[in-house]
Amino acid sequence: MDPRRLLVVSLAVLAGCGPAPETASSRQPNVVLFVSDTHRWGAMSFTQTPQVRTPNLERLRSEGVSLDRHYVNLPICTPFRAILLTGRWPYQQGLMANHMSLAERVDMPEGQQHRGTLAWAFRDAGYATAHFGKWHLGGRDATPFGFDRSIVWGGTNNHRSSRYSVDGGEWVQWEGPSNSTATTAQALEWVQQEAAADRPFFAVISVNPPHGPFHDAPEDMQALYPDERALPFHPLDITRDFAQHRDYHALISGMDRDVGQVLDKLDDLGIADSTILVYTSDHGGMTGIDGVAYGQKRHPNDESARIPFLVRWPGNLPAGARTAAPTSTIDVFPTLLSLAGLSESGLGESGDYIGSLPGTDLSGLLRGEPDAASPDSVFLAHPSNMNNGGSRHEIIWRAVVTDGFTYAVTDRGEHRLWANTDGYQDTNLLDDPAYAEARRRLWERLDRWMDEAERPFYDNWFARASESEVEAWNTEHGLGAKGADRQAGRSEVFDMEVSRPW
Repeated sequence: MDPRRLLVVSLAVLAGCGPAPETASSRQPNVVLFVSDTHRWGAMSFTQTPQVRTPNLERLRSEGVSLDRHYVNLPICTPFRAILLTGRWPYQQGLMANHMSLAERVDMPEGQQHRGTLAWAFRDAGYATAHFGKWHLGGRDATPFGFDRSIVWGGTNNHRSSRYSVDGGEWVQWEGPSNSTATTAQALEWVQQEAAADRPFFAVISVNPPHGPFHDAPEDMQALYPDERALPFHPLDITRDFAQHRDYHALISGMDRDVGQVLDKLDDLGIADSTILVYTSDHGGMTGIDGVAYGQKRHPNDESARIPFLVRWPGNLPAGARTAAPTSTIDVFPTLLSLAGLSESGLGESGDYIGSLPGTDLSGLLRGEPDAASPDSVFLAHPSNMNNGGSRHEIIWRAVVTDGFTYAVTDRGEHRLWANTDGYQDTNLLDDPAYAEARRRLWERLDRWMDEAERPFYDNWFARASESEVEAWNTEHGLGAKGADRQAGRSEVFDMEVSRPW
């Protein structure tokens, strides 16, 4: 591993200055995956916003490992969740826009669309599995997809009045100060039951905050940020609406308090050392840059695509380690299985499936092992505004992130080149002749990413996607509505060759 990538490491762990770490339990570790919505990497007290109150995320970082250049490959809710749970690319499994159903994925044989998920892999390994909170993958029941227990929340954009369904049952209306806190409480009740049963568990806690609209954060969290002096605007924000700026960060602080509830519960149950705890988000949120609405995603900017990824496993991962290696959501599935010590041979029906995953196992990188595997770059995309309804439509683009640069192109040619030393991506370097060779290399790497992550899957997507999805795709791309040829969209897919700048 490039030593430049290791930014901060706990000397007690890596240099052996303190006591040797405890050995892992002979039983497989528990895994808790806490996922928020619209939390950009820069909106934490230890990144770019020191004024925001995130003490529990800071504790998680200080006791574990932070992947500081972690990205969502397609920064929208449904595609993120599908990549996370399937470990496959959006066009590969079919969910490449919002409001698509995991039950209609195109990469599995007929009748097996519910298999091939992270939950099934843990369940096949003997874990109890559960999903709590926002689902956004079609329907209101996660149990067919490998979860023993499902509490799916709906209408969660209203953080004080929502509803939930237990194992696909009728909706239960809920009101309170924070649906994030209520979701976390449901999850921790289940965790306590499973800990008492003394068997390993895999739990997803998926909360809505800090997703907008930005007006109903818990009042005590809003009070933390009375004015711009307490919470300065983002440096590139040109909208400068303090009410939404305040509430976005207040929602983060409220969600941080819920992460603290998880940390405390694991301590109280005596299972912190035997539990892998991960915090991440489904995508980030723009900050008024270029007049883009606050909290908007679908952009190649760090505000939209760069997300937190914090993982703690006391005694097994170094405390206080930070790495700048480029990583992304496609890597999470194989990484969690590897950290838990699960191999293909012991996973029954899931064994062959996980052997086909395109992501990189980052477990060695998280452990700080010399020469650990890590991606050379990350592929990002926004292929369509389909199913976006009346929401703002954004440009169609592809991008690659390397150690040094973030480079984005559209169907009209190059779009952005940012140096990753430019913390706020303030300067577009495309017109600087000093970067001509870097642009050429980045274009070629992005083109190879297209060959790996998109082009092989186009034909299968148009052949197997549901009629409604193909209709939505064709409508979005101006190819006619109902009754359009299923193959009509293929000639219109994003193709970098048509706009090569040299």
